[in-house]
Amino acid sequence: AGIVCQKLGEAEVMARAGLDDILITYNIVGRSKVRRLVDLALWRTMRVAIDSQAVAEGISRQAQADISRNFRIDRDRLAVVPNGIRTDLFYPMEGVKREKGRIIVTNSSDTPLKGLYHLLQAVAGIGGGRRIHLVVVGRPKKGGGIEKLIGRLGIGDRITFTGRIDHAEYVRQYARAEMAVVPSVYEGFGLPAGEAMACGVPVISTTGGALPEVVGGAGLLVAPANPSALAEAIRTLYDHPQMAARLGNAGRRRVLAEFTWERAAQLTAAVYREVIDDHRRL
Repeated sequence: AGIVCQKLGEAEVMARAGLDDILITYNIVGRSKVRRLVDLALWRTMRVAIDSQAVAEGISRQAQADISRNFRIDRDRLAVVPNGIRTDLFYPMEGVKREKGRIIVTNSSDTPLKGLYHLLQAVAGIGGGRRIHLVVVGRPKKGGGIEKLIGRLGIGDRITFTGRIDHAEYVRQYARAEMAVVPSVYEGFGLPAGEAMACGVPVISTTGGALPEVVGGAGLLVAPANPSALAEAIRTLYDHPQMAARLGNAGRRRVLAEFTWERAAQLTAAVYREVIDDHRRL
């Protein structure tokens, strides 16, 4: 999401919009279809703000670049304030042992953009006597593409869908996993990566969208839409548990340093101060 602050005389109007979903849809289906997807009043509010002397706030440098390109505004009018991760809700759970070969992915969507199709192909190609089991949080669409692909690959015995689970069980699933994989083709930020890192789980992520900004050097990064690269990264962490442990610890430290809501609040306040100072100069 983004926050657009527009100066209108003595007033400041803030319009909150789901810019990241809109922008990636721009890139895929084009502007005319997006107009039909977004409420007209919200769209008009966004356009008025963007066309004015505005300061906009995006959740990543990738979102900043997308907003700049798609709405034709200068990047120096855009501030980056990353999302926060609730580290009081996502944390390493004591007393739960990580299970060898257990992989967690938190998106069961049939949407190609989320990359589960590529991860399933990767799991099918692991080989080498490695005992891999993929836990998918959620459930697939009945009779949809994900179910059909699992059938074609013959890996049904290596896949578990959790269905709907509560938050405590969600964190427990992270604690049991040897690694987490974020196979998305694009993310405007990458909460699944940040939440796994907050739980101390070693992360494999694609470089789609803003994911490298979240993961940094605290995980393994591979090209998006590349099952072979995902499979190789999975084999690497499976075969090198000490590396996996180091990455898990590094991920937790990175979230605590860079992606808390306290830091997000501080950065947001700085943006607001800049807007107020600019307004006073008028």
